Amino acid sequence: MNEISNEPKRRIFLWTAPRSLATVFTKCMSFVEGVQIIKEPIMIADLRGPESNAAEDDELQKTLKEGTLSPEFKAEKDTLTYDDSIATFKWTKQMLESNFTGKSFVFVHDQAFCLRSNYDNIPRGYTHTFLIRNPYRLFPSWKTTMVKLMLSLIDKPFADMPKYLVPTKLYYGELYDLMVHVKEKLGQSPIVIDADDLQANPASVLRQYCHLLGLEYKESMLQWEVGNGITSTWIVAKVSLQGNTMEEGGYYEDAFKSTEFHPPRALPSREQIAPDFLPLIDQCMPIYEQMYSMRIRP
Repeated sequence: MNEISNEPKRRIFLWTAPRSLATVFTKCMSFVEGVQIIKEPIMIADLRGPESNAAEDDELQKTLKEGTLSPEFKAEKDTLTYDDSIATFKWTKQMLESNFTGKSFVFVHDQAFCLRSNYDNIPRGYTHTFLIRNPYRLFPSWKTTMVKLMLSLIDKPFADMPKYLVPTKLYYGELYDLMVHVKEKLGQSPIVIDADDLQANPASVLRQYCHLLGLEYKESMLQWEVGNGITSTWIVAKVSLQGNTMEEGGYYEDAFKSTEFHPPRALPSREQIAPDFLPLIDQCMPIYEQMYSMRIRP
């Protein structure tokens, strides 16, 4: 890989926990002129690459390789997909530090918990931003997605899910710890977006986000094309796009159907939440509220 250079002019990382509307946000950013999108490369290294935490899980690997995946899947001929078999953490870091000739900026989305708190795996030259979501929304949505991947999880309490999918600090702790690292070790003030704010006030949030990053905001960012055609321009693992062809509906399905940000639904009450989620929500809520206090305000 080439040494990091001044081209592209901006390198932006969007760190999240799962099910935080990051794919629809990534799709939105995909239509900005001059961008190179890179989708969840560190997650692939963590869950699918040679150093995978999940390498011994036969059910997950079978599901991702053949189980509920469509045998009809083929990457578009001009896609920038790569095979997960090469995705070590070292390869991923080098790829992210490459000189993306002809691109104005690089936009990477990834999961903070997949770093395994090894901050040496963070690529150089990036401005780090964070997209957070209320735990009342995140945990039920993530359980639904995991059940799609592995039906054996349907009756299992969330706390008993595989540890490579449910980290020690329940996503929020890992995301907050990374935020602290970015501030104290990298000398950057974290740029934080809340998913509900983004849905309710997309113009205000995106305008401020772009301003803080030195990007030009345009009203055209508020609407985009339906479908997954834009993914042919992404650098993304083949298995990530395969996973969206699952028979029960892929984990990117709603994002790919979208053409704009829709107002958020009413926040569920405690009575509407499955009891096994409540201890996790209570544990994560103080961390979420700390991050929420640092957010871009609409």
